[in-house]
Amino acid sequence: MRNMEINTRALWQQRFERYMKESMGYWQYAARSNFIGLVLFLVIVSSYYYAKILQRLPTDYPYLWIVLLLLVPLLSSSPIRTLVRSADRMFLLRIEHQMGAYFRSGFKYSLALQAFWIFLAWVTLWPLYHHCLGAAEQHFLWMLALLLLLKIANLLASWQESRFAHERARKASVGFRWLASTALISVQFLASVFWASGAALLLILVWLAATHFVSKYVVGWDYLIAKERQQQARLYAFFNWFVDVPQLPTRITRRGWVSGLTRFIPFRQDATYLYIYMKTLVRTELFTIVLRISLLGALAIAVSSSGTARSLIFIISMVISLVQLTSLERAHRYTFWLEMYPLNRNLKAGSLAFIIWSVLLLQLCILTIPLLIRSSPIYILVPLFSLIFLSFSCGIILRRKFEKNTLLET
Repeated sequence: MRNMEINTRALWQQRFERYMKESMGYWQYAARSNFIGLVLFLVIVSSYYYAKILQRLPTDYPYLWIVLLLLVPLLSSSPIRTLVRSADRMFLLRIEHQMGAYFRSGFKYSLALQAFWIFLAWVTLWPLYHHCLGAAEQHFLWMLALLLLLKIANLLASWQESRFAHERARKASVGFRWLASTALISVQFLASVFWASGAALLLILVWLAATHFVSKYVVGWDYLIAKERQQQARLYAFFNWFVDVPQLPTRITRRGWVSGLTRFIPFRQDATYLYIYMKTLVRTELFTIVLRISLLGALAIAVSSSGTARSLIFIISMVISLVQLTSLERAHRYTFWLEMYPLNRNLKAGSLAFIIWSVLLLQLCILTIPLLIRSSPIYILVPLFSLIFLSFSCGIILRRKFEKNTLLET
């Protein structure tokens, strides 16, 4: 049995090294595209305006909702990277009782990565907490220690949820964890670390009692494999911003409430690319990404107290969405069915540019509403200049880029 534990630990090490080698290769492309420089620039600019806002912020500001908005998702969303594969349900099933060393390694890696993000979030929130509480603030390290303990508890619960035999029990457990995390963070910031620790112990006992009689697998292979595919697909989607990722899977979702937009596209041969890429946009993960950016941007604009900060958030949201939408061009690069029909390839670039421009125009309208509600009329210049920039980018720069790529593919 000891030999088998060594073998499973070596299996994890082998897969982890291969995973890191592949990821570092893609990160090199990200670095060459000046992505890291852009992130550093945004961090510096955001830090400057964060400090300026704190200077004018009243000490009785309701900071708790910002804390909950940032910390609850980081605590409650606790995926565990296991690097399992589809073939494991067949070849590793017979030794699943002896896979402890393998899954402990995955748990430690996930904990280290997610604890790092918790630390960054707490460092970001500390100036706001210190500004609003002043002398009544609690110790930085004690607060951080409780947050890390809550993250460990969520990760352990997430692992147990992967073993649940019934999806309904898993969803109930996830919902309980989100509500519990919200309640515990509220108690921690409104009362004290001591009371939050006691409440956490009580809620853990309630969760253990509620899940004691739930049917469990030794290892939930099907669930773990599906979650691993989902997490790897998100990573590939991120790297696809900078370089073509052939391993990127396409996840299709029906979304009938928005797919009906394609009914307004004329049934003509010259509108084929417009129809195909519009369907691709509304049925893939790209649609939800842009939707989340729009909603988060609108929320951030609505709660910001500075007109300059609102304008900056407006522009950053539009630029991020523009970068994301350019990946739509690579959606059907390897679809051979398009080669079987007499389609005019010269129409592809114009159709793609028009779709991207239309989506960004809709996002611009969404972001303009909270911007004008919270700002003076002079800030109407921000969406106007953004519209000019987007029209120039989509109508000239992106269109020429797509035309060039189409020629290279031909």
